[in-house]
Amino acid sequence: MTVREYQIQNLDCAGCSAKIESEISNLAEVNSVNLDFINKKLVIQYKDDAANALDILNKIASGIEPGVKIYDSGHDIEEKKSFYSFVIYGGLLLLLITYFLPENLAFRPLLYWLSYLMVSGRVLYSAVREIFSRQLLAEHFLMGIASLGAMYLGEFTEAVAVIALYELGQYLEHKAVSKSRNTVSSIMNLKPEKAHLKTDSGLKEIKLNQVKPGDILVVHPGERIPVDGLIMKGETSLDTSSVSGESAPLAVATGDEIYAGCLNHEGLIEMKALRGENESMVAKILALIDNAASRKSRQERFITRFASIYTPVVVALAVLVFLIPLIMGVDAQIMLKRSLVFLIVSCPCALVISIPLTYYIGIGIAAKRGIIFKGSTFLDGLRQVKTVVFDKTGTLTTGNLRLEKLYTSENISEDELSRALYESEFGSRHPFAIAVKNAMEYDFELSKRTEYNELPGKGIVMVYDGKEYLAGSFDFIRERGFENLFDTAEYSAVHVVKDGLYLGAAAFGDDIKPKMKQSLVHMRKLGVENMYLLSGDRDRKAASVANTLGLDGYKAELLPQDKLVALEEIMHDHSGLTAYTGDGMNDAPVLARADIGIAMGGIGAQASIDSADIVLMNDKAEQLALAFELSRKTNSKIWQNISLALGIKILVMILGVSGVSGLWEAIIADVGVTLLVIFNSLQLNRFESKLDKY
Repeated sequence: MTVREYQIQNLDCAGCSAKIESEISNLAEVNSVNLDFINKKLVIQYKDDAANALDILNKIASGIEPGVKIYDSGHDIEEKKSFYSFVIYGGLLLLLITYFLPENLAFRPLLYWLSYLMVSGRVLYSAVREIFSRQLLAEHFLMGIASLGAMYLGEFTEAVAVIALYELGQYLEHKAVSKSRNTVSSIMNLKPEKAHLKTDSGLKEIKLNQVKPGDILVVHPGERIPVDGLIMKGETSLDTSSVSGESAPLAVATGDEIYAGCLNHEGLIEMKALRGENESMVAKILALIDNAASRKSRQERFITRFASIYTPVVVALAVLVFLIPLIMGVDAQIMLKRSLVFLIVSCPCALVISIPLTYYIGIGIAAKRGIIFKGSTFLDGLRQVKTVVFDKTGTLTTGNLRLEKLYTSENISEDELSRALYESEFGSRHPFAIAVKNAMEYDFELSKRTEYNELPGKGIVMVYDGKEYLAGSFDFIRERGFENLFDTAEYSAVHVVKDGLYLGAAAFGDDIKPKMKQSLVHMRKLGVENMYLLSGDRDRKAASVANTLGLDGYKAELLPQDKLVALEEIMHDHSGLTAYTGDGMNDAPVLARADIGIAMGGIGAQASIDSADIVLMNDKAEQLALAFELSRKTNSKIWQNISLALGIKILVMILGVSGVSGLWEAIIADVGVTLLVIFNSLQLNRFESKLDKY
């Protein structure tokens, strides 16, 4: 398989973009295709490395919408400024002058025609090209036929106004879409253009793509962190809101890892680059958002198919509206004018553009709040979720484990247990290990560790300084023949064995995340019916968390593979979609198996970004409920747009048949409705949640 990305120029018709995508998908060498009309981007997956692909694509595109050009990604496209608007202004001025001239003036009709040709020249030129490319149901061709029909009927003012309003609508539509794109782009404008490289001769400004891992960079107050790195000198506070949605400043100092896109508040820091520009956390986030359009929702796919049927049906109705009354003896001119109404409202652009634009804005709003949707299919799918299954540590609870208590065996001191625990956990990144290293510190010589094996979900087997260590769960130690282990009640515990002697256990605790209970209540109000907990923790701890949060059930003491089986049982027992919410580190199989995987991974969790369909970047409870709420708000806005577009168009067609509405109303129903749904979609930017007030 070969994936290629292209840029598109001069693509102004949303309906045409759907046709282009459909035609390309029919090519034998194409496996899949996605045309993003909003960002003017085309992504194609080829079965093989297609020869002369660009020529074929340009032939298809220009055949459907004349003037469209497709280029390889990265090609510098020069935007040519058009002065045709001045010709349109001149035509409208000529129309106004002609309107006030004496009616018996011989050349008055010629001035009307001249005015019409000045205003409609671009549309008629495109219509002729569409005729030669056999696109007889294309927008410009139908608009040209409708306006020429009005001129034939002597409706000069209406004919010119139809085209003028159409051109105005095209301009406003382009501006509105650009505004929405710029709104989202400003959200994602997280990277500086340059970095300050520290050299022997002083600071040197270099482009971001020139930064290499290991480079020492200087970041001044008020600047964004250029790449992911490690602070080598200095301390400051960072504004991470543009990446994670978290407004509270984050204090960092020497030794802390920091991420590209965060804003440095007040301190001058030196940092060592850990990754290049394209490998940074923010680069991954931006790529996810930018490519979200490739995963289309069911509504998008449906409306594309509907649009391909809508136009031919409405054009056929226009013909019938003219012919049937004509056969019955009705005046031809009356019915011709009424049939022209159908031609004008036959363009499906309002329908085609409203859905992807609304999803695009919704994904941008989510990104601003630190919620990354990997496609509109997941933004739409979340509202259909009826069952949510949770991991415990790091998801419902903070994951910041703290050492609560040491249980020592007879004749074993706390220091001996602590030292053995520290030596066992030194090489691990498990939350237990982090809690141990935060609570105590002993000397550790890596050269003395001759064997080390960490078994996920179970424990550690190690040989250090000639002595064998076991450290792990209750079951892990008992399976190795040790009995009479300490019962640590509801606390999670690590049991420790050294050279065959059971030393005791360390008990750990963590807290339920702030606002978690309010968020779960809010999710139930949004339609989530069932909530379950799957945990590797002890039964009593899992029961305590489930009862506190009002969950519908739980299963505890599960290994990672057991979680997968338990999730499938839950999915089998309940209708509707099921979402799994985990920390993204050891839950990858379960996240992948669920209908929708949601990772509460935090800004630095690479595994979260890779494994889930939705990533919550600041790891807060309210982000989860906000994601569900935004899904429903976006879907509501989409159905508003569909209802507006179809409702107004159908109403105008009915009124057109009865002779109540004319060409003015028809053009408003076409261009006006397109603008209406665009601006209605932009209202989503005002999204607020009750959770914001907590």
